Amino acid sequence: MRDSTTTRRTAATYANGAATSGAGDRHTRRTFKLALVAQATAAMMILAACGGGGDDTLSPAGGKLGANGSEQQGNANTGNINAPAPAVDASVPPVELPDYIKPVNYKLWFRPSADLNSFSGRADVEIKVTKQTGAVTLAVRDLKLDASRLTLTPTSGNGPSRVLVPIPQSQGAFYDLRDPTADIKPGNYVLHMEWTGTINFTKAEGIFKLGLQAATGESSDAIVTQGESNFAREWFPSWDEPAFRNTFEVTAEIPGDWKAVANGKQTGATKLPDGYQQVSFAKTPSMPAYLLFFGGGKFDILEDKFTNPLDGSSMRLRWWVPPGEAHSAVAGMQFTKEALNHYYNYFQIPLPFDKMDTIVANDSYNNKNAGFGGMENWGAIFEFADQVLVPPEGAPTTVHSMGKGRSFVVVSHELAHQWFGDLVTLDWWDDIWLNESFANWFENVTKITIHPEFPGNTWANYAAVKQRVITLDLQPTAVPVQHNLSDAGSMDFLDSFAYNKGGHVLQMLENYIGKDAMRKGLQSYLNKYKFGNGTPPRLWAELEAASGKPAGMVSKVGDSFVRQTGLPLVTIDAQCNPATNQNVLTITQRAFPNKNVYSGYQWNVPLTLAYGDNFSKTQTIVLDQQTAQVTLPTCSAVLANPSGLDYYVTNYSPTLWSNLLAQAGAITTDATKTNIAGDATQLYNAQLITKAQYDQIVGIKNFQPAVATLAAQAVKPTGSLRPQAVQLQEMQSMDRPIHKFRYEGVMKHLTDIKR
Repeated sequence: MRDSTTTRRTAATYANGAATSGAGDRHTRRTFKLALVAQATAAMMILAACGGGGDDTLSPAGGKLGANGSEQQGNANTGNINAPAPAVDASVPPVELPDYIKPVNYKLWFRPSADLNSFSGRADVEIKVTKQTGAVTLAVRDLKLDASRLTLTPTSGNGPSRVLVPIPQSQGAFYDLRDPTADIKPGNYVLHMEWTGTINFTKAEGIFKLGLQAATGESSDAIVTQGESNFAREWFPSWDEPAFRNTFEVTAEIPGDWKAVANGKQTGATKLPDGYQQVSFAKTPSMPAYLLFFGGGKFDILEDKFTNPLDGSSMRLRWWVPPGEAHSAVAGMQFTKEALNHYYNYFQIPLPFDKMDTIVANDSYNNKNAGFGGMENWGAIFEFADQVLVPPEGAPTTVHSMGKGRSFVVVSHELAHQWFGDLVTLDWWDDIWLNESFANWFENVTKITIHPEFPGNTWANYAAVKQRVITLDLQPTAVPVQHNLSDAGSMDFLDSFAYNKGGHVLQMLENYIGKDAMRKGLQSYLNKYKFGNGTPPRLWAELEAASGKPAGMVSKVGDSFVRQTGLPLVTIDAQCNPATNQNVLTITQRAFPNKNVYSGYQWNVPLTLAYGDNFSKTQTIVLDQQTAQVTLPTCSAVLANPSGLDYYVTNYSPTLWSNLLAQAGAITTDATKTNIAGDATQLYNAQLITKAQYDQIVGIKNFQPAVATLAAQAVKPTGSLRPQAVQLQEMQSMDRPIHKFRYEGVMKHLTDIKR
C-alpha cells in the first residue's frame, strides 16, 4: 500500500478528486521504493578511484600503487587483489543507500591497462557519518575490491585507522564495508579503497572503449565514461544515487600521447618513466556521481571562448573531436555560444565553471548501444559525432552528419541540462522528467527562437509534434511522465513521455501563468535549490509564488498532467441569450478515448477561450470539475486553446463548429491552425466526428497547409485509435529522444536499484 504522504501519486488519486501534491520525504519514498522493488523482483522470479597524484596520502595503510598500477610493498599487511571474493551476506535487505552516511569529497585515481581491457583505481573519500552504524554501504558493480586495502580513518585524529571487511549484499550491486569489531560512530572520516575493473567494450557504461576514427579513416583507441543512470558504480565504488552530491578530484595515468579531459579544468600533467603520463584535474563543484566524466585519446581540439553577458567574464570553450574533424565542429561551436548566451540571459545564473568542454566521439567498432545523442556531464558534455558534427561540403570525413538542425537540437538540449539536471538535480529517477522535460522544452523554444530558418523550427511544427505525442499517449504502451521505475513493462516508452509530453506540459504551464512568471519562477527554483535536489512540489511552489495563482492551483494543474497517462477531451456547447448578447458555455471534460481503460481520470485543465472580433479577447479558467459553465459577453465564435500548444483535445457542438469555421479566416497563427486540424484528426480517429465532418474542417483553405505539417509527423486520418503498424513505427522513430539508450539500462539493472 502506498503511503498517503508520499509524493508518488497514483492516477486513481486524481480520479477520486484529490487535489494537492503530497509533501513526501526520503523515508517515505525509501519505504515505497523498497516495496516496489520487492514486488518487481518477486514477479521476475515467478516469470522464469582518487587524487593526490599516486602519492602516499592515498594509502593510509602505507602502500601505494606504482606507475604501472602494481602494488608496492608498504607493510607486511599488503594483500592480494585477486583473492577470492567474500561470501554474500544474504541477511542484508535491499534498502536504499542510507542518507546518514554522506560523501563530502571524492579523490579518485585510476589507470587503464595498456591493452585497454581493464583498469585499476583507488580513492580517498571524505565522508560524514551522522548516525551510529555497523557499515558503510556503497554501490559497486563489476569491480573487485582489494579487501586488504579498505580502511576508515577519523579526520580528527581521534583513533587509529580501521580495516573494513567488504560484504556483498544478496540483492543488488551493493557492498557493506564493515568493521567486525565495533560500530562506526558519528563523525568525519576518510574512507580509503582500492580496486580493479573491466573497461567495457560492448556497452556504453562505466568506462568504455571506443575506436576513435579519424577523418582519413584510421582508427585509434580511446576511453570515455558514462555514469547515468547507475553506471558510475562500474567505474568507482560510489554513492551514485542522484540525491547524493559531493565534490570530486580526479587523477589519471594514461598513455603519453593521449589528451585528457574531465569535468574540472586540467591542473597538471607529469611524464612517467613507463611512457604513461599522470594528469590531474581541479576539484568539481558539488554534483551527483552520475555526472562525473573522464575522456582520453588522440583527440583534435577546436577552441573558442564565450563571453558571459551578465558580467563580461570569459569562459573557455573546447570541442574535442576525432583526428582531422575540427572543421566539422565549427557549426557546433557556434551553436554552443548561441545556446549559452540564450540560457545565461534567460536564467540570469552563471555556471560554476570557467570552461565548457564538448567531447565528440565516433566508434569504428560500432558494436555497442552507443546511439544516444549526448550526455550532460557537468562542464564536460559528451556527444556522438553523427549527431553534432557538420563537415564542410567536400571535406574528408567519416561522419554521417544529421545536419545543422539536429546538431543545434542536441547541443542546446545538453546545455540546458547544465542548469536543469546538473545545477539542480532530480531526487530520484522517477523524477527524471525534471531533467528531460525541461531540456526538451528549452531545446524546442531555443531552436525556434534562434534558428527559425532550419527545417521544422516553427511553432506550427511544434504543435504537430504535440499531436504526434498525443497519438502515442493514447496507446496501450503509454506511461505517465512521472513514472515509477518498477513499472518495467513500458520502459521503452518512459523516456519518450518524460521528454516530449513533459515538454508540452511545461509549455502549457507557461501559457497558463505567463512567460514572465514562468521565467521568474524557474529562476527562483534554480537559485533556491542550486547544488541540491529538486522535486515536483518544489518546482510547483516556485512557479505558483511567481505567478500569483490561487494556492495549490499550479500543483493541481501540473500533477494532473504528469502523473496520468492520456489527456482530457474538452467538449464545449453554448447557449446564446440574444437579449443580453451573452454566450453561456457548458464545458465538460473526460478522458480522451484511448486503448487503456481510465474512465475515472480527471484533470485540472488550464483552459483559455478566445472570442470576439478576430478572437482578440481571451478568458482563462481552470477546469477542475467534469462540468463547468462560463459566460462570455458576446455570442461570437469561440476558440479554445488559441495558442495551439496546450495539451488537450477540443470538440465543439455542431453550432460552435459552424461558427468557428465561418471565422477561420480570422485565425492567422500557424500553430493554431495546425492544432485545430490535429484535434480534428484525433476526433475522427476516435470516431467522435464523422469523415464528412473531418473533411469539412480540414477542407477550409486556411487549414490545408496544416494537414501537410501534421502528415510530416505521421499524424494522419485513419479512422482508428490504433495507427497502422507502419505509421506507429514512424511515430515511435521520430519520438526517439536524445538519451534513448541510457534509460534502457535503468531497467536492465532493476535489481541494483534499492529504493
